[in-house]
Amino acid sequence: MKIAGIYLAAGSSSRMGTHKLALPVGTRSLGSLALETALDSPLDEIYVITRHADNTEWIPPHMKQHAKCTIITCPASCEGQSESLRCGIQQAQNHHADAVLVLLADQPFITVHMLSEMIICMKNNPGCKFVATSFDQSITPPVLLSSSLYPDLLKVRGDKGARSILRGDFLNQGKLLPCNDKRLVFDVDTIEDYKTL
Repeated sequence: MKIAGIYLAAGSSSRMGTHKLALPVGTRSLGSLALETALDSPLDEIYVITRHADNTEWIPPHMKQHAKCTIITCPASCEGQSESLRCGIQQAQNHHADAVLVLLADQPFITVHMLSEMIICMKNNPGCKFVATSFDQSITPPVLLSSSLYPDLLKVRGDKGARSILRGDFLNQGKLLPCNDKRLVFDVDTIEDYKTL
């Protein structure tokens, strides 16, 4: 089973007021933290989806050169998260990936264990359409999606992600993995979040 990661890094950082993925965290950049986790995980490939104006200097050279890593510019990223997701899904289709694991570049505390657990869960449940992280009874990234959902994901428009289709009957066709530590799903959207980080 081939599983690719879609690393969503094409946001406008409008609430931060500056390109947040380039913000320093110690000697690292914010955007490189979860990317390193993804590269260390059992994922077969990682598609880093960036916006047109991004020079990707926030990605360390050794990560750019990593055999698993492909950087993809999404020309229409300004139209919402669905465009970035579509770029990743199309790449996954072209590379015949059986499933995609959607990750946010501003979730610095995800762990290799979390991603591995999701992958194992899907491999152990062949009919499963998705494996999603849940916190406080809500679905949150990262989310692992079977290729059977690609057609539905490609129809999503606007500033919506995979979560927009994971409702109603779809919820009976997948697995939810509860996360009990809020830090693991913490995402950095505002200056206050960055200070907390």
